[in-house]
Amino acid sequence: MIKIDFVEPDTREWKAWKSECEMEQTKHNDLIGNKQPSKVKGDIYKGSKHRIKHDVFMNPNAHFYGKCAYCESRMTENQPGDIEHFRPKNAVKDINNQNVMIDRGHGNEPHPGYYWLAYSWQNMLPACRDCNCVTTAKTEQRIGKGNRFPVDKDEYAVEPGTEEAETPLLINPVDEDPENHLEVDITGVMYAKDESVKGQTCIDIFGLNARETLVDGRRRAVKSMQDTAGLALFSILRDYPDARDRLEDFWDTWNGRTPFSSAGRAAIKAKFPPKAISLLLELYTTLKNEAED
Repeated sequence: MIKIDFVEPDTREWKAWKSECEMEQTKHNDLIGNKQPSKVKGDIYKGSKHRIKHDVFMNPNAHFYGKCAYCESRMTENQPGDIEHFRPKNAVKDINNQNVMIDRGHGNEPHPGYYWLAYSWQNMLPACRDCNCVTTAKTEQRIGKGNRFPVDKDEYAVEPGTEEAETPLLINPVDEDPENHLEVDITGVMYAKDESVKGQTCIDIFGLNARETLVDGRRRAVKSMQDTAGLALFSILRDYPDARDRLEDFWDTWNGRTPFSSAGRAAIKAKFPPKAISLLLELYTTLKNEAED
């Protein structure tokens, strides 16, 4: 998992989609507020009606680089992906996949879900099927998010706006830097940094160590990134003609464009001194500016 610097698009298509989402959200809130049934129109964000899913959330050249926001696997190569709601839109389960019960003054009842965020783009992330759907098919433990959404002290928001006061135990990589909670060793195994509860919860729910393909992918990313950075430095010092290509390979991983970039970045920090990393970043910026001029 790596920090994602998402900048809201300024295109006509995005604005039209966002406007439709806001209109549907208002209708949805009013119906539920009046105790009437209301079904979320998934075609608005799943892609059958708009291209926002393809152009923004799944695009290999856009903010998420075609990767799952949680495990960093490439969805186009690994498995189908979908737009996932960080805060579940219809119901909320605990870490054991049991209904979260709340008391509104007239006895316990299941949490209704964060219905007021059903059409909010700030609540949407691209996720692979293994991260998005709860299953025990590939491992002995239950993995996948589904409607699981543990929060600190079980203090759940149940009304619009109150979610700002709760503390999720899952990481939204658009809102905070996963590097503050997770670290990777050279074997590709992920650990909770400083015994971070958020870090361990993500490891457990998404099966970040239980899924062999992820551990292997991170292990390969470590080796690849160390080799790439070393070759970039060597090519620059020897003034080889492929120096620019080596720097671009380094930048792609450092900037989160490649699968399992978090492991690649961790490998670089472990092997190279900060001055060497700064030199590579500065040289890449210089070469890029020269090319644009």
